[in-house]
Amino acid sequence: MVRRNGWSRRGASTLGCLATLILFVGALYYGTEVGRIYFKYYSLVDAMEVQARFARNQTDQVIRRNLLGRIDELEIPSEARRLVIRRSGPPNQILIRTEYHEPLKLPFRTTRITFRPKVETRF
Repeated sequence: MVRRNGWSRRGASTLGCLATLILFVGALYYGTEVGRIYFKYYSLVDAMEVQARFARNQTDQVIRRNLLGRIDELEIPSEARRLVIRRSGPPNQILIRTEYHEPLKLPFRTTRITFRPKVETRF
């Protein structure tokens, strides 16, 4: 014969599952937000590498125009538009860099992540 106490344990597993589900959804939401920010950063670095690779055949103004277009396309903050393009040599080298801050909205505060994309290549 099974004897029951005055209280039941049925709600404990449901509450534990609900708490786990809430934590999972929160991590997924903020993880995608962080992923979006880093995707934009790596896309900008990739565009900078492409421009540096073809620097021999392009002027600094063309490189700047192409990168500014990519910055606008990715919706990166406007402070990233302050690009530094510096050539030196021999051997011929090009340095392309910038700096910007991305806001990351967290549950109880907003924090800023600083990015400093930089590409230095010989051509």
